[in-house]
Amino acid sequence: MSLAFPITAAVIAAACGWRASGVIAGLSEPPGPATRPGSAAAPDSAARPIPRSARWLTPLISAALVLAATLRLHQVLIAGAACWLVLCGVPLAVIDLRVRRLPDALTGACIAGIATLLTAAAVVSGHVQSLARAGLAAASVALFFALLALARPGSAGLGDAKLGLSTGAFAAWFGWGVLLTSLLAAFLLAAGYGLYLLATRRATLPGGSLPFGPFLLAGCLLTTLLAGAVS
Repeated sequence: MSLAFPITAAVIAAACGWRASGVIAGLSEPPGPATRPGSAAAPDSAARPIPRSARWLTPLISAALVLAATLRLHQVLIAGAACWLVLCGVPLAVIDLRVRRLPDALTGACIAGIATLLTAAAVVSGHVQSLARAGLAAASVALFFALLALARPGSAGLGDAKLGLSTGAFAAWFGWGVLLTSLLAAFLLAAGYGLYLLATRRATLPGGSLPFGPFLLAGCLLTTLLAGAVS
């Protein structure tokens, strides 16, 4: 693969990320009715506008991740699936960190794009077993998080289950081992972040939940990029 594709993809990702940074504020609005100023129930993150400096992070992170994906994954359609996961995942991660929410519009677009690109890759390369494994893994990961959300409310949400369709499918394309490693990495990253919050007294043990979407995405991207080229 020439450098033209990675550079072009990174530029497009930066442009999409810049556009997404303007949309994130609207999608970050809490789903319930607006609370009055001074209400203790209103999350601070929902009341604060996105800092101007932070708006540069979305395009920069998107471009860097897309560049890494296109350089590391040599099959164009699989690299495209990774890029799509980044373009949908970075806004999802920001929104989840701000208001503990994963909008259906983005999780739906994410799985639709991943499913389309993986299906096309299977048709072109003949990796039908990889596609079947990806489909089974997507359903399994989504079911796992849905059951976790029902069994332990606050530990996970249905948004995590919907996002698990995309991350589970993409990670499992590379193998069951990559899928399990991505999930383990997600839980370890979340645990590390939780310990950091406790150490800095930004959270307390009874206080509950962490946004898991960013770690699910990070674990998937980290392990799949390390897995490298698809045979």
